[in-house]
Amino acid sequence: MVAARLAAFDMDGTLIDGRLVFALAERFDLALKVREIQASGKPGSHQTKDIAELFAGLTEKDMESAIRSIPLTKNCERVITSLRKKNYRIGIISDSYTIAAGFIADRLGLDFVAANELEIVDGKLTGRVEMPLGWEKIGCFCKISVCKRYHLEKYARGFGVPIEDTIAVGDTKSDICMIQRASTGVAFMPKDEQIANATDKVVKEPDLLRVLDFVS
Repeated sequence: MVAARLAAFDMDGTLIDGRLVFALAERFDLALKVREIQASGKPGSHQTKDIAELFAGLTEKDMESAIRSIPLTKNCERVITSLRKKNYRIGIISDSYTIAAGFIADRLGLDFVAANELEIVDGKLTGRVEMPLGWEKIGCFCKISVCKRYHLEKYARGFGVPIEDTIAVGDTKSDICMIQRASTGVAFMPKDEQIANATDKVVKEPDLLRVLDFVS
């Protein structure tokens, strides 16, 4: 039997064709405030905290409705099926929220999820968020709410997979530390110049199946 390998995917803009934060923000007239926070220049973890505060009072149903409204990226399910046949452990490492990433992971039958945990009391978001971080433990440059390099390494160890047998796929600069650490790092439909320049493995068409061009 082929030894286990590991594939880590970003969620927003990678496994799903959209971004949860904006799906929520546009429904509740918060898009301008979200963009102001994202343009503030604050470290990523501070932005995550500020954005979570904007969503205080929204309900679990609001979150579920928003994530259901975003389609999977073209051929997403085919890619997961193909990787599964090659004995990959597959999961999501996202700086979005566990309530959404867990929904997508359940839909696709994935093995693990790392994301931010929104506090929910009596079915409503309180505006507080628990961030896994991780960069402070390994000296990573990212300083975002979910250090994707840290969690890639964590899950690889947990599944007994050498880092040489990992693949990571993402679309923004928040994914750079993960795609540079993985043996195979793929920039999928890169949304900024930093990630486009962070790897020589780039997919420029909105079809996740093209990721398999880099998988042995």
